[in-house]
Amino acid sequence: MKLTANQLTVFRVAFLPLPYFLVYGGKFERVAAIATFAILGLTDYLDGLLARRDGGTKLGALLDPLADKIFVAVTLIPIADLRILPLWVVWPIFLREFLVTDLRRFLASAQMELPVTELAKIKTTLQMTGAGLILLTDTFPDKTVSAAFLSGALLATIFLAVGLYWRDGSITHRIRTALGLLVLGLAILAIFKTQDANLAYGIVMLGITLASGAHYVIVGLPICVKKGLASFVRLVFTLAFPMLPLVFVDVNIIGAAGVVVLIIVFEFVSQGIDMWVLREGFFDVTWIKSWICLPVAVIVLASAVDILGGIGGIRLYLLASVFLSGSYMFFDVLVHRRPIYNQLIGKKT
Repeated sequence: MKLTANQLTVFRVAFLPLPYFLVYGGKFERVAAIATFAILGLTDYLDGLLARRDGGTKLGALLDPLADKIFVAVTLIPIADLRILPLWVVWPIFLREFLVTDLRRFLASAQMELPVTELAKIKTTLQMTGAGLILLTDTFPDKTVSAAFLSGALLATIFLAVGLYWRDGSITHRIRTALGLLVLGLAILAIFKTQDANLAYGIVMLGITLASGAHYVIVGLPICVKKGLASFVRLVFTLAFPMLPLVFVDVNIIGAAGVVVLIIVFEFVSQGIDMWVLREGFFDVTWIKSWICLPVAVIVLASAVDILGGIGGIRLYLLASVFLSGSYMFFDVLVHRRPIYNQLIGKKT
């Protein structure tokens, strides 16, 4: 049976829980997690090759960015939970992902479509490799392993650049960017101590992530505002629902990070479905998230904290949020089950 890009994407998502749990183990388990993340990250490149070989599909256009976002969630949330990076670095990265998707939904409703920029593609690769590099540097604080990894990657990229220049007479922008980032990575490693180096890597990752979303915000936010106060409030509410639980990742609650990962994954999946539904002209149910799910979650948080106290209240709020988020996702799938099924089997909707 011929392997397809969509099958490889599903494989990547299905195996992501394994390295997530390994990250919380000892050094051996951490190395196994990094190796697994690297292998799964490589499948992102391979399914791109398969998609170009066989031709892309609408399902693949939905699954591939979802898999990338889930990959980032599974790597970055444990990094924040383990205090390797501060939450103020990780939180805005997820804000960018949710905000850009919602703004693209507003643009789609206005019959406007912004193509994925080259910087956005670089951002995704940088997030994957940056998270792995941060874990590697934290696992081996003497920095020799990280230096070897970056040096090897730099050498391989130089050889690739020379080969491309020999063949085409020029070097692509992506290769030049990769060379610059690898040199920057080695410079950071040489200048800073381990903890400060990881913080510097996180800030670079954050800066490029935010820069990659600036174009969407500049174009999309005014359109959202022009639609009226209700549209803007709905945007804020839609963002608040997944972003509020992220605030509690570094609270000392056993299992909180795992619950937050589930919420983020559910939200990424439902966002992807909602975007596809809007493009295809099917029934939109996103108002449920804004006007029902978020108010219920906030009421649960306020009531639970008042009755159970801080930790107990936050724990109950997170459980309520994961239930609401999961319920919305399954309801979204249920409402659109027929077109989703037709898409899966390749039938026109």
